[in-house]
Amino acid sequence: MMRVIIAMLLVSIFILPALSFDSFAANSGDSQAPPFSVSSESLSGSKSIKQPNGIVERTVHIFYKEGFGHKASHGGGAGGTTEKCYAFLGNGVKWKTTESYIVDSTNSAGLSDDFVRSKMTQSLETWDSQVSFDIFGAEGLGVVDGIDTQSTDGKNEVMFGSIEEPGAIAVTVTWAIFIGPPSQRQIVEWDMIFDDSDFAWGDGLPTAMDFQNIATHEIGHAGGMGHPSDSCTEETMYRFASEGEIKKRDLNSGDITGIKALYK
Repeated sequence: MMRVIIAMLLVSIFILPALSFDSFAANSGDSQAPPFSVSSESLSGSKSIKQPNGIVERTVHIFYKEGFGHKASHGGGAGGTTEKCYAFLGNGVKWKTTESYIVDSTNSAGLSDDFVRSKMTQSLETWDSQVSFDIFGAEGLGVVDGIDTQSTDGKNEVMFGSIEEPGAIAVTVTWAIFIGPPSQRQIVEWDMIFDDSDFAWGDGLPTAMDFQNIATHEIGHAGGMGHPSDSCTEETMYRFASEGEIKKRDLNSGDITGIKALYK
């Protein structure tokens, strides 16, 4: 009997503290880098899949650090002119209903779970506040299992990880129906990944990428916005950013005009 009691005490001393620590680490949101990554190859080329409601095609937007000039200048997408300073993924391509999303806040940058989720909510509301209905709903339940570059899985996902593309701060992959009558064109899914392998992240720190700043840009893609002309440097959807930048937390005039025009 005495041996049983001693054994139980040893379990309490050594195993239970370990379980408590592991439980904290799994939910702290900043214990270790998540096992997510995306390669340059997986983002290149065109992808399309057939679904009951139409042909769904993939678009990829890579958000580069300012100064990575190896990517040629471009004029943006539909509506992407110097005068308008906004662009769409495609004519009439938008959400038709309010969509939820899920988040894996695990990161190697030390950002807390509460911080990541609260900043995501603020960035989503920045766009929702400009249109007549909520494009983005509340955070839902589910498991984030990686950015979907080859096919859809019915989940809008947010994650941190490694982007194997030089200078890439973040990537958003959007799946949508681009052909047919405008009334039938719509976004069906988006996933976004923030690179915590090559960049430090924070909240207004001069040596780190500001999470809310970058998230607001990425959410623009999730809602149907593209990159405007490279002359539109003050827009949230301008395709470059730098450490310490916070001006993309809010929308500029071109961003506001564009999202209102898309969801009129």
